[in-house]
Formats: sequence, C-alpha cells, structure tokens
Amino acid sequence: MKIKCLICGDIIESKTTHDLVNCKCDNCYIDGGQNYLHFGGNNYEKILIIFEDGTEILASDDEEYRKKYEEWEEKKVKEVVESESFNN
Repeated sequence: MKIKCLICGDIIESKTTHDLVNCKCDNCYIDGGQNYLHFGGNNYEKILIIFEDGTEILASDDEEYRKKYEEWEEKKVKEVVESESFNN
C-alpha cells in the first residue's frame, strides 16, 4: 500500500516492517511494509490511501478505509494459507 499527501503531492510507501516514511511536508507518514498498514498525520482529509488494486480512499473516510483494509487482510491470510498448503 501507499499513501498520497494531498498537500505536497508525495506518494510514499513503506518497503519493510519498520520502515517509517514521511512525506516531504511532514503532513503524513506510513509504516509496516507489506505486513500491515500503519499511517498517520496532521490532517486525515489530506491523506489518500492507495491500495494495491488501485483503489483510493481518503484516510478520513473511516468506514470505507476499514472495509477495504479488512479485504486486504483477508487476501493476505488466504495467500499465506495457500502458500503453506502448496509447500506441504
């Protein structure tokens, strides 16, 4: 996942679990790599979450963000289960 700062225009991405990345104006940050999404900032109305499938949701739209994040988590769990089944 990535986030976009709607103030400075930076699109930032965390590559690994503890890779905290800030936008250039320090309005927002992202952490977690591909394991989880941890983001925050000064103004959630100015943070756009960009999911791997291209879906874009304002961080301030808590209901839509949570719904989409749950879908993302379920997909990650399914991938792990399928990978473990394939390796056995």
